[in-house]
This record gives sequence, structure tokens and C-alpha cells, in this order.
Amino acid sequence: MILIVRGATGNIAVDATAMDVRQRLGQNIRRLRRARGLAQEKFALQFGIDRTYVSGIERGARNPTVTIVQRFADALEVPIAELFAEHE
Repeated sequence: MILIVRGATGNIAVDATAMDVRQRLGQNIRRLRRARGLAQEKFALQFGIDRTYVSGIERGARNPTVTIVQRFADALEVPIAELFAEHE
């Protein structure tokens, strides 16, 4: 299945069969959070949520709302589409 995700710079096609969308989202959040030197606890505190909720999202075990995903993208200073993009 191919998903089309709209981003600030245009649409991105995402192959949802290669990896579960939640897992891809979680891996991208983890990668971007770590690249910015943010611990899960500190990242979670920005949103008033528990660290275990962030952990669940990063593991693909939780299904965050669109609002939470947008807030994460804003905090990580990336377009929301970047959180769903496929990375090697």
C-alpha cells in the first residue's frame, strides 16, 4: 500500500508495506529526538505527557493522535511528512 503524505515542500509517497506505519513513525521520532540530544523524559515534559507514552510511540506500540504527531514535528522542527518518510 502506498500512502501519500503532504508536507510543507510537497507530497511524499510512503510505502506502507515495507514497515508498519506506526513503527516507521516511532523510529523517525526516536532518530530525530536523539539527533537533537533530547532524552525521552525531557522530550515528554515538553508536551505534559509521560515518558512511557513517548517510549510506546517510538516502539510502534502506541497510536498517537494527529495532534500529538504535529506537536512532535513542530518540536523537532521538521515537516510532519518527515516523521512518516522512509529512511535507510
